[in-house]
Amino acid sequence: MNRPCAPLAALVLCSAWILSACGKAPSRDECDALLEHYVELLVHSDRPGTNASELHKIQLQARQKAEQDPEFGQCPKRVSRRAFECAMSATNADKLEQCLL
Repeated sequence: MNRPCAPLAALVLCSAWILSACGKAPSRDECDALLEHYVELLVHSDRPGTNASELHKIQLQARQKAEQDPEFGQCPKRVSRRAFECAMSATNADKLEQCLL
């Protein structure tokens, strides 16, 4: 017996799995990476010419402050996968902020 629907069913199941993965909330590590990206964009905008060492120092300070902020702790629950991906691809701080609105 010919089963023409079997490949279609497999495709639908794979698509559903991929779409569910796309909807997964960002992890804590991804939220940290988002913060570092945001700080990097701000520094490049506000302090052009900042060297890598100074940027790293500023990123560490931002992470320490974020650890104290309960709102930042909600990042995995409040930021959608779509907003996260948009923000991580932003090329300036304004675009990143627009992604998170």
